[in-house]
Amino acid sequence: MSVHFCGYEWLKQIYKLDIDSPNSISKIGGAKSPDSRMFRSEYQPEDTLAGHLLFALKHENLNLGILKAFFNTCDIRELEEWISENPQGLQTRRAWFFYEWLTGRVLSLPDADTKYKYVDALNEKFYYTADKTNSPRHKVRNNMPGVPGFCWLVRKTPAMKAFDAKELHKQMSDAYSNHPMIGRAEAFLLTKDSQKSFEIEKEKFDNRAVRWVKTVRAFMGSRLDDAKLFEMQKQLVSNPDNGWRADYGWIGDRLPDATPLPDHISAHPDALEPLMQAWLEAYSLMFDRHPVAAATALAYGFIIIHPFSDGNGRIHRFILHQLGKVPVSSELLESIDDYIASLEKLSAPILQRSDWTVTADYNIKLINDTSELYRYADATEQAEYIYKCIEQFVMLRLPQELEYLSAFDEAKRIIDDAYDMPDKDLTLLVNLCVQNGGSLSKKKRKLFALLSDEHIAFAERTIKESFADYFEVTKTNQ
Repeated sequence: MSVHFCGYEWLKQIYKLDIDSPNSISKIGGAKSPDSRMFRSEYQPEDTLAGHLLFALKHENLNLGILKAFFNTCDIRELEEWISENPQGLQTRRAWFFYEWLTGRVLSLPDADTKYKYVDALNEKFYYTADKTNSPRHKVRNNMPGVPGFCWLVRKTPAMKAFDAKELHKQMSDAYSNHPMIGRAEAFLLTKDSQKSFEIEKEKFDNRAVRWVKTVRAFMGSRLDDAKLFEMQKQLVSNPDNGWRADYGWIGDRLPDATPLPDHISAHPDALEPLMQAWLEAYSLMFDRHPVAAATALAYGFIIIHPFSDGNGRIHRFILHQLGKVPVSSELLESIDDYIASLEKLSAPILQRSDWTVTADYNIKLINDTSELYRYADATEQAEYIYKCIEQFVMLRLPQELEYLSAFDEAKRIIDDAYDMPDKDLTLLVNLCVQNGGSLSKKKRKLFALLSDEHIAFAERTIKESFADYFEVTKTNQ
């Protein structure tokens, strides 16, 4: 049986759209393959603009990049004629809305009849959306989780629905909101999250990291804007950009002759102002919406755009924490290969479509216009990964840290009552013993030369008893 491509793939081929798609290719006939989705013959659309655009909107995942490229190429009169023939159709009105929303151009069509019922731009059964805003011209409710200049989508897959059903954030609140240690745990975990974020970058937790912790605490509860982002980068790096990056950017390695070998190409510096303005608008739209979908789309969108010369990764993880309402840097570090893979899944298509050359100072210079590659993406796989990290935190790390703090206070109180040690020395002694399973290592014994062996032995017994449950929990979770 011959192969008949449908929907987006047909539009790509007929209109010669040079753009990637994360969607499976829709087809009727031919052999099954992992990258294709088979439809029965009765689904075969007419080989027209209307037939395949209608098929794509009804049966395929929304692809804003392909739609925009198609709208910029197709015969506008043919599109207008299709909409005029069925002005109250749900998909025709969605197509009309998407055309004008994505391109900023207005079709030669009268406003939709006021008698028509509104239709959602994005089906909330299948996507995470923003609040609805009516577009009377199209009789469409605009619930897009972004703006025309930046709109990354997250789908409600079975995995995402399963995570939603667990209500992890509610579980966390119900179980621990009244815990006597929760305030200290939050402060402790915020600092620890910043430390792990630096470890991911293979950087030391130094004075810059201390400044970063203070910045995170200051900005965690407030909405970001460009000034706050500039300040965050200023606290992270010794030579801040003092604005958006002014030079080309890339991540990767170098050949022996110093030639760049990029794994990721950052957005063109000339595209950063409109891209980041659109990103900030999308951030405001999604700030109080679904925490995982918003955190993933915006944090991954930020790091893929790479608006600064340095510090992007740590700000990306701050956004994951702020919007996702859970610090996950420890989980990202523990699953570092999966984390890197989640980033490469988004950066690889951009790298493939970026034409660049090497500059005299061994940087890269983009030759082609790649700005559209950063505006639209499907971040569903990344959201599923972040949800797993959040589950790991809620079910394992948070209770473990609360147990640690309770045991820490108990051990310090008992040892201090017995020997009245200076607090900083006592804190250090407990920390070092806990790191070594309850005993002070021989190499660290010299740090406490003023303490007798009897004092050390008492402290070790106390710490082992106080931390017995904690040691058991951490052993079980390893």
